[in-house]
Amino acid sequence: MRILVLGGTRFVGRAIVDALSGDHEVSVLNRATRPLWDRRLTQVVADRTDAGQMRRALGGAFYDAVVDVSGTEPVHVSNVIRALPRGDGLRYVYISSAAVYNRLSADPPFAEEDRADGDAIWDGYGEAKAACETLLRDAFPSGALTILRPPYVYGPHNAEQREQFLWARMISGRPVLVPGDGGTRIQFIDARALARIVVTACEGRLVPDVYNVGEHATYSFLEYLRILARVAEVTPRLEMVTDTSISPRDYFPFRDVELTLEVSRLAAAGVTEGLPLTEGLAETLAWFRRYGDLKHVPAP
Repeated sequence: MRILVLGGTRFVGRAIVDALSGDHEVSVLNRATRPLWDRRLTQVVADRTDAGQMRRALGGAFYDAVVDVSGTEPVHVSNVIRALPRGDGLRYVYISSAAVYNRLSADPPFAEEDRADGDAIWDGYGEAKAACETLLRDAFPSGALTILRPPYVYGPHNAEQREQFLWARMISGRPVLVPGDGGTRIQFIDARALARIVVTACEGRLVPDVYNVGEHATYSFLEYLRILARVAEVTPRLEMVTDTSISPRDYFPFRDVELTLEVSRLAAAGVTEGLPLTEGLAETLAWFRRYGDLKHVPAP
């Protein structure tokens, strides 16, 4: 298949490109600010905010599937829709986010049918992703569009200061500050597991629909931190922060709100969830120790 990945050089995009490139002809569209790492890949250079650049980049190209990783604003999606030729059988796979769920109308774990117009706690990110979803639904028939909504994503190449931030503190003997009683529940998916689901969708082995994608298991902050410590073979110094006047984001890599999803629809489609968190984190730590930088010691 000829597959176009929109944004494929960072973290999730890179995992998706790696998963696709073994069996398919993959092109990566970005602004060419980061080099491609595999000679099998074709680079397509364009700025998604520039409609003219997108028309010139995509106007004469035909793809069997498009994977949209970098569509975070409506203009990103609208420019693709206008520029992309629609061949017969074109499949579009959009990487959305659990941030589209509005907790004012539903409580976690969120299901695909819950209100998904964005949640203000994500500072506009959820609303923008929800708007992108709406544009794509209007542009593509239901049999051509797959929307994947992950919770927190982890794994090799992760540039977000999440697991590596916490490992850096634990390994250096610094305390990890934990919001409240540490009982807030969150959910994860390994970037490589998400990539395998994308491959399944591109190849037509997943019925086009909206899917929450993540492990079945959820974890409290404390459970997650203890897994990180066990993987790193350290005894963590955990200090609870009960002062609610201090924003948890000032000292902890997650907001102090539950983010969990109901993932039974994906399971019913016959798609497995990938590695359990402990195994996935063990592989991630091994990668960071070999290629990354865990020497950074965050400030207190």
